[in-house]
Amino acid sequence: MEIELKYLIGEKTEIDRIFNDDFIQSIRDDKDEEMIRMHAVYYDTEDDALAEHCIALRIRRENDYYVGTLKWDGTSENGMHRRQEVNIPLNEEDVPAVPKADIFQPCGEIYDEICRILKGRKLVPRVEMSFVRRQIRLDTGKSICVLSADQGTIRGGSREIPVRELEIELLTGSEKEIMAIGDRLSAEYDLEPEDKSKLEKGFRLIR
Repeated sequence: MEIELKYLIGEKTEIDRIFNDDFIQSIRDDKDEEMIRMHAVYYDTEDDALAEHCIALRIRRENDYYVGTLKWDGTSENGMHRRQEVNIPLNEEDVPAVPKADIFQPCGEIYDEICRILKGRKLVPRVEMSFVRRQIRLDTGKSICVLSADQGTIRGGSREIPVRELEIELLTGSEKEIMAIGDRLSAEYDLEPEDKSKLEKGFRLIR
């Protein structure tokens, strides 16, 4: 289960101010801040059969690593996103120009569901996004989470839009902890709760 708070960052808000906030600095762990260049492609059938069943299939490059991801059964309210998720590390040679669903065979029931939906149809790229993620880990003493800021673009067909988002992803502990962090940051900075995923925004470009 993936649980995260998502916010839109206002154009005038300096991300440095959020990451250097006194409260954030007081609960960040000792690990170094990370900058991760991400390039993600979401695949589906030409008629978006997976999306019709609320399933997302993604291949993403994260700096020098590749990860295959499935997401399903998602909900969102007031910026709080909850969904089932599985991730599979991939080698570069395992990532063809157009992947097959077979790479997710180790994922069990959700792989079987995808096969039932696809019925042998090919996957095609539908939405693409490139962004830089800046992230740190936070430890409140009761929960551990990741604070990240994404800046880049989402592309669908011949159209593209900018993305500038802040996320607080819960790793261990209580949802109340990340809600408290989110409430504190949104009150101090120009942050707007965001219920739409990046993929939803991408699909709007091609529909």
